Amino acid sequence: MYYLIYSSIASPEIQESDLRDIIVASEKNNTEDGITGMLIYYDGTFFQMLEGEKDKVIDSYEKIQDDTRHSAVIKLFEGETSKRHFPDWKMALKVVDPKDFEKIEAYETIEEGNKFLAEVNDDHLGLQMLRFFYEQKHAA
Repeated sequence: MYYLIYSSIASPEIQESDLRDIIVASEKNNTEDGITGMLIYYDGTFFQMLEGEKDKVIDSYEKIQDDTRHSAVIKLFEGETSKRHFPDWKMALKVVDPKDFEKIEAYETIEEGNKFLAEVNDDHLGLQMLRFFYEQKHAA
């Protein structure tokens, strides 16, 4: 299983509707391509982990780089892992910016987050970062 983790800077004009559009498109495309993962939005920054077949993940990442809703796309980590860490999430979004998006009800239904935190004992730095952002959201 191949994974890729990147960060980027959200466009200053990004709106809640843009986030919803990203998730709708991601769910459709990722279902077709067998990609799972998590997208985190925090204080104007996107952080995402994609996992699946290497060629599919790389193709998706190349499309993501061209998206005008963000800039400064930086690949942080990539490699092979023994299993999917988000097997049931075609793309989950966690908004972790209480100033701008305090409660977006459509994204608060992701109950697998606590299960993920409890089951994943991997010391992988990317997964540690995902746990940090998730915990920040649920501590608020």
